[in-house]
Amino acid sequence: MAKPHCQKECGDIIIPYPFGIGEGCYLDKAFEVLCIRIFSKVSLPVLLNDSSILHISLDHAVVHVERRPSVYCYNESGQDPKTSVSVHLNQQFSISYTRNKFVAIGCDIFAYVLDSGSRNYTSGCASLCDDPNPIVGLTATSCSSVGCCQTTLPKDITSFDIRMFRINTFNRSWTTKPCSIAFFVDNKKFSGYTFNISEHIYPDFFAFPTVYNWVIGKITCHEARKRGNLVCGMNSDCIDNAEGLGYWCHCKHGYQGNPYLPSGCEATTSAAGALVLIAFGSFLYLKLERLKRNNVKRKFFKRNGGLVLQELITSSTASALKTKLFSTKEIMKATDNFNESRVLGKGGQGTVYKGMLPDGSIVAVKKSNIVDEDQVGRFVNEVLILSQINHRNIVKLLGCCLEYEVPLLVYEYVSNGTLSHHIRNEGDVPKLSWESRLQIAGEVAGALSYLHSCASTAIFHRDIKSDNILLDENYRAVVSDFGLSRTISLSKTHLTVVVGGTFGYLDPDYFRSGQFTEKSDVYAFGVVLAELLTGRKAISSSSSDEGLVIYFQALMKRNSPIEIHDALVANDGQIGGILAVAKLAQRCLHLNAKKRPIMKEVAAVLDQLRRKQCRPPSPKKVKRELLLIKDRVQYT
Repeated sequence: MAKPHCQKECGDIIIPYPFGIGEGCYLDKAFEVLCIRIFSKVSLPVLLNDSSILHISLDHAVVHVERRPSVYCYNESGQDPKTSVSVHLNQQFSISYTRNKFVAIGCDIFAYVLDSGSRNYTSGCASLCDDPNPIVGLTATSCSSVGCCQTTLPKDITSFDIRMFRINTFNRSWTTKPCSIAFFVDNKKFSGYTFNISEHIYPDFFAFPTVYNWVIGKITCHEARKRGNLVCGMNSDCIDNAEGLGYWCHCKHGYQGNPYLPSGCEATTSAAGALVLIAFGSFLYLKLERLKRNNVKRKFFKRNGGLVLQELITSSTASALKTKLFSTKEIMKATDNFNESRVLGKGGQGTVYKGMLPDGSIVAVKKSNIVDEDQVGRFVNEVLILSQINHRNIVKLLGCCLEYEVPLLVYEYVSNGTLSHHIRNEGDVPKLSWESRLQIAGEVAGALSYLHSCASTAIFHRDIKSDNILLDENYRAVVSDFGLSRTISLSKTHLTVVVGGTFGYLDPDYFRSGQFTEKSDVYAFGVVLAELLTGRKAISSSSSDEGLVIYFQALMKRNSPIEIHDALVANDGQIGGILAVAKLAQRCLHLNAKKRPIMKEVAAVLDQLRRKQCRPPSPKKVKRELLLIKDRVQYT
């Protein structure tokens, strides 16, 4: 139902208010629809961000659109420069993380989504090929990292870039498999596409159905009523967006129509009888409502792995598993109902909020981004692993809540942000001294060594990166985010079908063999060492820049140690220690996993370096080392 005297349809697509065609027919500019005539008798409704509208739902607050993909084709001269896709949605719209998935089709590529605002990696997947002439048919079961890969999305994607990297730079895949394609697609309309990636793919020939979420405004119902600009009409209810700002309108029970128009909700034929039933059923309603709430809590408890955790807690094999079960009420009070001002950080696995328990202790609450029951195992896995670990450099799990719609984990609060922020001086944090960097490297190495060899069962972290290393006020390093971790029997490896982890830190041998070993964690730690030495990101936000590992190895190969460390580290005068750590990082990043050191050896080397650096060398000695450095140091 459109506003009176406004165009109701464009082609065969109904355009209900708050959307509208023409001045005065839409709520605000974000909901303006352009009705474009493409043929003599065919019209196409389009949003201002060039998305073609397929359907608008007021009940579910979604709009189904068609979007063109991002296509990357390679030839002898390299990548086609006109293939990058950047999307900037209005703040009242976002890509639905529950109704869409991110898909990439191609050979030996890693496709990922980059947040345009923070320039941070958010989600991605790898697609590999063995067939020389791949033809990919798109189905939910066939898209499993062989010619095609898929992954879920983080919340609140509004402004982003889609990018790709070639994983195997030595394979001349452009000769037979020149093109790769990446896109968002509606989960329910995932199949029915076939691609021959041995041929050139033209992006204008494809459009994929995608679902946008939308909200009214960027304030709550209470604030809108207070300001006197609530959009909801008569006989309708205002519902706050539980995952952020904004709200929706719904017609009350017994009414139907458009709740965004002043008199859009009209009584149904059974409304009169319903009023009589409501008058006599109020007592019964209150009783049933309490029963319903308890049933919902039990449902969430079961879906979130509560039964599995209970079995583990009571089993004799998990006697060390001790964790507190928090109620939903306790968590909501601690985080002020997940207030946006309490957000500490967001990632592919969830959002972390700062909270305060009744005893005054500060905690970090991780709200998982679980969208299907297949991912519950990852949550249970994180609880199981962290409950059995007691190490000063590994984040401490205090408890969890299973009664909420998604699993919630409660950790100790580490106050000084991530190592990533400190390396790149994001915000008002001071630059790290060389002593602090060496301390952090040694503590992280010690934590990984403990996981690999000292814990009751060997544990592989599988996602070591500077974003997952927290620092306290004394720069004590704390390893966090164990959602991808696995407990492994000693001397065994872990075979996986779908590649997990973060691009830029992933072991190249893992791509080839599908086996994750302790040496894969060693490789990722080598990348962190390179970050500490250079101050550079593992993945550059610029598509033209080479990755950190390639950059670092090139410096080491051409005997350029002076360029390895950033300006502050150079001024510290610890040249000998810097060179030793650079050499250690090079060993950790060896392409042959068998030639990498184990974490126990890495931790021992770093501990020895820390003991040697009791005081800085004299300026005269530093100058002499700088003059003779290239003649005295040989790199392999």
